[in-house]
Amino acid sequence: MAGASDTRRTDEWVSTQATITACKLRWLGQGSAMTNSYVSEYDVTFSYEVNGRTYGGNYRTTSPQESGHIFEILYNPKYPNENTGSDILPKPWVKVTTIVLGVILALIGIWLCGDQDKSSFMHF
Repeated sequence: MAGASDTRRTDEWVSTQATITACKLRWLGQGSAMTNSYVSEYDVTFSYEVNGRTYGGNYRTTSPQESGHIFEILYNPKYPNENTGSDILPKPWVKVTTIVLGVILALIGIWLCGDQDKSSFMHF
């Protein structure tokens, strides 16, 4: 059912051509100690034009993309900066807030588990 809401959401979106403007390799760290390999990904930046104004977006991929490559995206005509090509969160505070909330919930869970162990220990 989630796919149906996504389709409805983009039904009114407009198709346009986006152009890759940059592709940067990013090393994420060591993959497997046994193979001594490193994990990497590519951060791809693209731009597109709507009514004479240039907008941009980013996405990540595991293979290099050629600058100048053209591909199709959809954008929201009400908010042209919203597009279907981006998979990177546009606002860093969203990612930070999600991490902080996750840590807080984990600490609460640990505290609750620890509290239950003590209460069962006290009751013989």
